[in-house]
Amino acid sequence: MRESLRARLLLWYGGIITLVVALFAGVACYLGWRAEIADLDRTLRSRAVALAGALAPAGAGTFDLALPMRDEHAAVLPDHILWTSRGELIDRSSPGPDVQPPSVEGARTRGDVREYALRTQSGAWVVTILPLADARSEVWALAATVGGAGLAAIALAVAGGWWWVGRALAPVARISSTARAMSEGDFAARVPVDRVETELGQLARALNDAFDRLHASLERQRRFAADASHELRTPLTTISTEVQWALGRERPAAEYRGSLEICGRGIERMRAVVERLLTLARLDDGTQGGRTVPVRLDHLVAGVVADLRPLAVSRDIAIHVEAEPVDVAGDPDQLAEALTNVIVNGIQYNQPGGRVSIAVQRVGATARLVVEDTGLGIEADHLARVFEPFFRADQARSRDRGGAGLGLAVSRAVIVRHGGTIDCASTAGQGTTVTVALPC
Repeated sequence: MRESLRARLLLWYGGIITLVVALFAGVACYLGWRAEIADLDRTLRSRAVALAGALAPAGAGTFDLALPMRDEHAAVLPDHILWTSRGELIDRSSPGPDVQPPSVEGARTRGDVREYALRTQSGAWVVTILPLADARSEVWALAATVGGAGLAAIALAVAGGWWWVGRALAPVARISSTARAMSEGDFAARVPVDRVETELGQLARALNDAFDRLHASLERQRRFAADASHELRTPLTTISTEVQWALGRERPAAEYRGSLEICGRGIERMRAVVERLLTLARLDDGTQGGRTVPVRLDHLVAGVVADLRPLAVSRDIAIHVEAEPVDVAGDPDQLAEALTNVIVNGIQYNQPGGRVSIAVQRVGATARLVVEDTGLGIEADHLARVFEPFFRADQARSRDRGGAGLGLAVSRAVIVRHGGTIDCASTAGQGTTVTVALPC
């Protein structure tokens, strides 16, 4: 492909250079021909004036002619023909076919000769004549010289163009090589960028950015698949173990009941993970659009807090709400799930005797929800990943609290679907603040 592009560019380049050289050669030859004609006309006119001055009336319609001396500087002496005013031949320098006297003064081309006609004061006509063969030979010599120089220029330009186009298209070869390496599985391959100020350099940098995003996306997918498998494998292992234990021998009904309860909890955990994965997938591809109705955000928060207060009481967490009336548009069920996930994190990852503060206010055309807790906090290097599926800042502690790491991922997908943003700020050991902004 690169060679084909190189050949096409060179063909266009060579064609343009050839056209320019041809136009230059044509103009040069035309100007050379005009210069030769002008030179002939000057010689012819000078000789005609000299002959007219040498022609004197002798009476009775006759003339005396004293031919002027030949100009030493003249390369060729023009032939001449002289007529009386009645068209009678007075003199001619060389024999030839009969020619009628002209009717107008000036220069003209007749066949292979150039003529100049001049009428004297006595009415006689003087015509001087020179052949065009020498002028044409000069023009053809000029054409050969210009053509040869033009062909040499074209050859040099094409050779230089081949080298220049190859150098200019070198980044294309690197881009192709990098893309081929990535298609073969080397996702760390990048296009070397020497000069980013050129168009191809900018393209290479843009492709490198795209490759970085693709690589990051593939890494997220790989990590997502591994995390999902890990989340589902734990309850499956528990259920399998319990079933094998129950089938190992006859047991009392109470023991069977306890085993079934463990299996039920494992199934419930898998169901919760699968449902949230489905929710994420539907929100990402837009199939779970939901309703769009007016929603009082302060009322929605009040309902979510009422549902979560028993959980907060069981963990000795105080919830404080300050909300002003704010209307947003969206699906109340999806928004309630997103807010629930945020507030549940504030409760679960808190300390006994801690506090969760929730503020709802309107800022211009934006509804702003701030959830601030006094909990464990998040390390700075983990903040960028808190909204990724299955991410846990502390794996062990997160599992103790029963989380799969999908809550904030679902919340972000819901908020983005509603045209809003969600951000997280945290200080390890001091607490976390989650800010949600939705258009009013």
